[in-house]
Formats: sequence, C-alpha cells, structure tokens
Amino acid sequence: MELEITARQEATATKSELKDAFHSLHLEMEAMRGDFKGLEGRLTRWVFTCILGQTTVLAGALYFALTHATK
Repeated sequence: MELEITARQEATATKSELKDAFHSLHLEMEAMRGDFKGLEGRLTRWVFTCILGQTTVLAGALYFALTHATK
C-alpha cells in the first residue's frame, strides 16, 4: 500500500508544473496560428487561380462550340 501511495505522489504534477506546461502549450498554439494564417493566404490564392483557370477553359470551349456551330 505504501508503494502505491509513493507512486501516486511521484506522478502528481504541481500547480507550477501545470502552469508552465499550459504556458508552453499556449506559445506553441500561437506559433501554429501564425502558420495557419500563411497557409490560408496561399490556399486562397490557389483556389482563385483554379477558378480563373476553369473559367478560361470553359470560355474557350464555349467559343469553340459557337464558332463551329455557326459554320
């Protein structure tokens, strides 16, 4: 029984250890949030580029169909 009590006391974190862990976790989350902002900007540009490309292809296909349909 004494071994279990000793094992539990060693595994228990103190308030200062928890505070330090939460602080380091907060710092890591802030760093990741900055990374996501950059990723969001690149993803937005990629989506707009894809939309522009699809619009161009669709306009070309429509132009092709209309020029050959009138002949």
